[in-house]
Order: sequence, then C-alpha cells, then structure tokens
Amino acid sequence: MSHADSQSSRAAGKRLRIYLMRHGEAELSAEGKLYGHTDASLSREGIEQSRSLSSELAGIPLLAVYSSDLSRALFAAHLIADAHSLTPRVLPDLREANMGEWEGAPIRKVALADPERVSCLFTDPSTFRYPGGESFLEFQARVQRVLKEVFEAHGEGEIAIVTHGGVCRLVIGQVLLLSPRNLLRLSQDFGCLNIIDVYDGQPLLRMMNYLPGYGLSGAIKTDGRASSDSPHSY
Repeated sequence: MSHADSQSSRAAGKRLRIYLMRHGEAELSAEGKLYGHTDASLSREGIEQSRSLSSELAGIPLLAVYSSDLSRALFAAHLIADAHSLTPRVLPDLREANMGEWEGAPIRKVALADPERVSCLFTDPSTFRYPGGESFLEFQARVQRVLKEVFEAHGEGEIAIVTHGGVCRLVIGQVLLLSPRNLLRLSQDFGCLNIIDVYDGQPLLRMMNYLPGYGLSGAIKTDGRASSDSPHSY
C-alpha cells in the first residue's frame, strides 16, 4: 500500500484518539521516595500540573475519562471530567506497579542496598520483580488487560486516560513495539500529555511527553531532582 493509499484508508476508517496522561508531581517524589501503589498526595506543583492538563483538554469533545484509583491520578481525572460533564471511570488496573518492600523507601537507599536488582530493572526487566511486589511481566499483563477493556468499549471518538509513568511507558512501548529494556528510555514527566491515534486497531503515536503551559523549554528543563523524568519516579 502506498503512502497516499494509507492516508486515504485512515481518513475513511474509524479513529480512536487517546489522551494519555501522567499524574502531577507527588509529595513523596519531591522527597526522592518510591511509591508505586502507595496513595501519595500531590504536591503544590502537582496540583498545578493537574489543572494545566484539564485546561489543555477543555475544548476536546471527550466521550470518557478513565483513571487509576489512586488520588494523585484521580485529582486530574475529576477536573477533566467535570469540565465535560462526565464522571471518571475508575480502573484499579491503571495503577502503577506494586513495588512491594520498596514502597516509601528513598530511591538512593534502594540503589545502594540492592544494586543488582536495580540494574536488572534496566538491563533485563522481563525477569525483574519488586521484592514482595509485582514482577514486570505481571505488571505488563495487567496493563494490557485494562487496555483491551478500554478498546472494547470505544471503537472511535476521543477519550482521556490519567495514569502513572510506568503505565504510560508500557502503553507507548506497545505502540512502538519497543523491547522491555528500552521502556525506561522514554521520558514521562509529571503532568505530561501523550496522544495516540488508533485507526481500525492500528496505533499511531501523535505526540509524547508534552507539558501543557511549558512549551519547548519546559519539555527539556531539568532541576536535577528525581521527581521529574527519572525512571524511578512514578
């Protein structure tokens, strides 16, 4: 099929547009701690990032808003849904990975105490398991299961999903057919927006890691904290 034929097919077929978002900054992240399943509160910055996401989507004709059941994601989901006279559809499977014994632990302490396991997260995540928590494969299967549920509910239109950094990376990695070891190379800043179009089951990544209100300088700015786009921040 030529490029022109492909474009024509997309124009004629059904399109589902997904606004995939990471929640705003959490207080525990600002403290340099891990908090996958922990219901960590948003920081002041995280609250403002959530409001920016809501403002960004104010003019979009959303059919549904999905969210993790953790409050740091639900806050933005409620703002977005309220602006569209919708109620967030809460799906616990959109949660971040269960980090088990690492929950609430400082990132630096974990890296010093268990360097081999931390290295495995980067070099061979398919064999990785959080001590007392989920394995990578369990986390991946959970996210794939909830995505299937969303796709079965929507064949076309525009929907929003507010979730977590690890979930966003898995979804984008699936779109791009990335190997597990490359997922942590995807930057997902707090309060970022990704756009994925699905044409008759075929996904297309339109935009990744856009930060509403910041522009290009905001997208590449760093203040040296792990709370921004560190692979260990969730």
